Amino acid sequence: MGEQGRLELRVGEGARGLQALLINTESFTAMRQEGHPRLPGWDGDRLSATLERSRFQAKSGQTLALTENDGSVSWLVGCGTGLATAQLRRAAASSLSVIPDGLDWTLGLPLAGSVGATHVQAVMEGLLLGSYVFDLHKRRERSLGCCSVMVPSEVDGESLLRWTEAIAAGTCLTRDLVNTPAADLGPGELAQAAVEIAQRHGMRSETWSGSDLLERGFRMVHAVGRASARAPTVTVVRAGPKDVPPALALIGKGVVFDSGGLNLKPASGMLLMRKDMGGAGTVLGILEAWGRLGKELPLLAVIPAAENAVGPDSYRPGDVLRSYDGTTVEIGNTDAEGRLLLADAMSFARDQSPARMLDLATLTGAARVALGPDVPALFGTDEDLVERLLETSLVRDEPLWRMPLVKRYNEFLETPFADVNHMSSDSRGGCITAALFLQRFAGDVPWAHIDLYGWEDKGRPDVPKGANGMLVRTVVEVMEQLLEI
Repeated sequence: MGEQGRLELRVGEGARGLQALLINTESFTAMRQEGHPRLPGWDGDRLSATLERSRFQAKSGQTLALTENDGSVSWLVGCGTGLATAQLRRAAASSLSVIPDGLDWTLGLPLAGSVGATHVQAVMEGLLLGSYVFDLHKRRERSLGCCSVMVPSEVDGESLLRWTEAIAAGTCLTRDLVNTPAADLGPGELAQAAVEIAQRHGMRSETWSGSDLLERGFRMVHAVGRASARAPTVTVVRAGPKDVPPALALIGKGVVFDSGGLNLKPASGMLLMRKDMGGAGTVLGILEAWGRLGKELPLLAVIPAAENAVGPDSYRPGDVLRSYDGTTVEIGNTDAEGRLLLADAMSFARDQSPARMLDLATLTGAARVALGPDVPALFGTDEDLVERLLETSLVRDEPLWRMPLVKRYNEFLETPFADVNHMSSDSRGGCITAALFLQRFAGDVPWAHIDLYGWEDKGRPDVPKGANGMLVRTVVEVMEQLLEI
């Protein structure tokens, strides 16, 4: 797992017999009048007549085959108005659908407008991410040839390709992990995936499982996972120089399947629970991309993993658990288990004296009600990290939306039986009260929290139906920014 589809990507002139051209509406207008330099057999009049009959207008998603007398074919692929990176990414992915199997081909970029590095990068991302296939349980025979991307001379295409290949590998690793059914991916397998990443890239790792978690202080992780036949785990990965406090601690929620526990979910609520480890999957994708880039940053990643199952030893509503840092937590609902894993992991990370902390989790339905599936909710006390995440997410077409940490809502977590209840007594503002609960365990460490969905419900050219791998490219770019601080 963890490779971007079956597409080999190169920079520069490639196969001449078959090519695809990305056409935006501006270049389309010019092309109708003057032809196109990569279509020597098509003068303006011939091309204009063909376009008129086909009703091709370079709209996003439109494609048109132009066949020469010798049988060679060129494809026009519409990418809409302007040079929006999201449209270019999607159009590049769309071009894969028109290329016959096994053939090498060339992809040309729009001629109108100033095509720069960000546009080329979006095209490369679209090609690599659009070629992604998850075939663990379904055979897919398609074999893609080599694609050569025509890059403007002023753009360092080789450097962009190396960066994009690393990001695509990390994103596809995340997709693989999240797409894998829970029967094939338990806490142990998720921990092993983290260990393999560490081994592959010269990082350091250690894993604890089962009763060892109690000895190590991860009591809430153990409580959530103890009813399952598969033991819960906590995996720690360290990268960069030894004996240096982490510049960043990454924590990912790793609930490999969430039945809801004794507060059992309805059947429909369990259908996508393979993705409840999406936060952990995203962190591992970030580590994979970071390792491939070969960057040095003192880094800590903590992956708590458990299956929230029902059994004789299930934890119960009303139980009081003691967290890693000693905080007592009353259980308001066993279907809010993810924040318990995160709380233990954040407390552990806090003891490692990181400069800042970021956790990622498929945490609340309330965030989806507020923002829908495509916009993760962002909370935080680290203003610098929050601003970097917000700005970078817009550039990378993975927009985050900042939500408030409303202090007064802490009263909804009060209980006479423990230091805190992990569930709010008020059904409103659920993603906020969840974030407020987590904030307690960040302590004085500057912190940010992302509540994401991690799934594409319908499918798009660059994001097939299933796990989307969102935020790998955003967080990796922010990590590169941290190198400069």
